[in-house]
Amino acid sequence: MDVVGDIMTKRVITCTAKDTVLELQQLMVNHRISRVIVTDMEKKPVGIVTQKDIVNFLLADSSKRGIEEIPAKEVMSRNLITVKPTAPTPDVAKTMIESKISSLVVVDDKGKLQGIATKTDVSLYFASKGAGVYSVHDFMTPNPITIRQSQSIFLAVSLMSENKISRIVVIDKENKPVGIITLTDVTIISSLLKPAKVIREKKPIFLKGIFFPPKGIHLLTARDFMTAEPISVNEDMDLAAAAKLMTKHGFSGLPVVKNTGKLVGIVTKSDLTRAVASLKK
Repeated sequence: MDVVGDIMTKRVITCTAKDTVLELQQLMVNHRISRVIVTDMEKKPVGIVTQKDIVNFLLADSSKRGIEEIPAKEVMSRNLITVKPTAPTPDVAKTMIESKISSLVVVDDKGKLQGIATKTDVSLYFASKGAGVYSVHDFMTPNPITIRQSQSIFLAVSLMSENKISRIVVIDKENKPVGIITLTDVTIISSLLKPAKVIREKKPIFLKGIFFPPKGIHLLTARDFMTAEPISVNEDMDLAAAAKLMTKHGFSGLPVVKNTGKLVGIVTKSDLTRAVASLKK
């Protein structure tokens, strides 16, 4: 039986409850991760901070603090769901889906941190085990949330937060994908989610090699932040092949198109996790 101890990530990036959001942001960028485990003095996990936690907190926070002033203890999710290394992989995937979380902390019998199992780990598992079982159409999310290139980046962030999604597809007038914006993109520029502070400090904004005046922050659009020309997959493609494409390039979601190139859905690591949850042990 395949168990979570075989697929989990053993090298876990951690922080303390006193570390700031700025320090967490730097950890995420430097290690190319989307979550950091908060541990106590005994190295036992007490919370987790994800990119989504940071974005949602900054959108709701009415204080005038910068991200260098906000401690992890205010942002972290405390109700951790943990598993033992011997838990079957399909069961772990099912728990992620039912609990609407993207990772499970793996602990030993004494509650000490052993690793973390993420949807990336589950997706890698499906890429190696799921060939020929499903097509993309079987598990893709149809009619994804989209935005136009000329619409505000703050609208994109708001839509992602309201719909509890980690990416939004940017489309043209023909409903063809021309870009994608992810939580990673938003986390990197999380300080801009405090526009009043940006304007007050009067510091120019440096974005993609261009300086923007602080007062122009409200004019930033999806085009300014999106990753252009995203890789898309056809709805008839083997799901395991799509999983290999996602894990190879480090993508967490791919636009799904018809033969005409028009957007019909999106396939994400969450969809791959649902596929693993449906596999027989």
